[in-house]
Amino acid sequence: MRLLALAGDADALIAQIRLRNPLERLAQQRGWTLDIRSFHDCPWSLLARADVLIVQRGLSQRALAMQRLVRARGGAVIYEIDDLLTELPDHISNHATVKAAQPWLRQCLATCDLVTVSTERLGRELAPPHWALVPNAAWPPEDLAAPSARPGEPVTLLVASMETLATDFLFPALRAVAGAGVRIVAVGPPAERLVAAGVPVQAQALMARERFIPWVRELPNVVAVIPLEASRFAACKSAIKWFEYSHAGIPVLASAVSPYADVVQDGVTGALVANDAAAWAAALRRACRDVTWREALAHAAMQDVRARFSFAHMVAAWGNAIDEAVTCRRQTQVPAVGAGERLHWLAWRALEAPRQALRRLNRARLARRHAART
Repeated sequence: MRLLALAGDADALIAQIRLRNPLERLAQQRGWTLDIRSFHDCPWSLLARADVLIVQRGLSQRALAMQRLVRARGGAVIYEIDDLLTELPDHISNHATVKAAQPWLRQCLATCDLVTVSTERLGRELAPPHWALVPNAAWPPEDLAAPSARPGEPVTLLVASMETLATDFLFPALRAVAGAGVRIVAVGPPAERLVAAGVPVQAQALMARERFIPWVRELPNVVAVIPLEASRFAACKSAIKWFEYSHAGIPVLASAVSPYADVVQDGVTGALVANDAAAWAAALRRACRDVTWREALAHAAMQDVRARFSFAHMVAAWGNAIDEAVTCRRQTQVPAVGAGERLHWLAWRALEAPRQALRRLNRARLARRHAART
């Protein structure tokens, strides 16, 4: 079986989480071949040979054309989506881009054999004819011992996100507990808003996934703080932060909304906190002073995540989804390709080499400019 996986950026974190890490393991287990590329870096020859094409968040005419080509040649197409991109809220950084691409998004969703989603709620909301759950999983795949408590050192409250948080209720709660014995660390975009809200924080830039968990485990007496707004978009996300922190032995306080309310047993495998300042202040105070409670939450969550949300579960789910997509393709009659589309593909193939060369030149030029500025 020849798998081809495409993403906007094949090296981006979301491509690593949803595609590269599990599919590489699956291909190794089953003896398949796998190629993972960015959309702009996919040659015609790979599309022509692919038995299964996996398109992550396709939002363009090019992505749609790739899906149509593979299906026309008899291959199966999986559309991979892990967020409710049809209802993206304004505070998400790529909101304008995704909003403008809605027509292509919906056509790509409709032009596949199977849609893979990260949560059941997302599958129900999108409601394609055929969809499969490929849950997110804890990382790294190997088991780790829980970090030991460090008496005499401060408690570290960790807020980490790739997006700006729409959770103003957290700000007064953090201000209320900040002080002697408590350190607040913010990773990524949340830091700027926390500073603007008068919260004393240690800001940390985003880092690679393989570095993040080891770095977190070195923080003294760390407690992960995961606020999330209540919305249809947020509810369709996966609880991946809880998976990864819990797998690494880090206790978690999370908003009492989906997806965390779907998987966390309140007071046992984490603390679910109402989205108001008083509730968050109370939960943060207890987490800061009660080391026995923190350790009990971390231990129970670690066992739960390893039993239900391991990397092996995700790999197996991808295997089942690919098998199902192949079966769906065999049972589906794909409309014949029109003359206009055939001409489009012929022109695309003829122009592929010069386009690839031009893109390489542009990327090299941009890299030189970036190096000169830094």
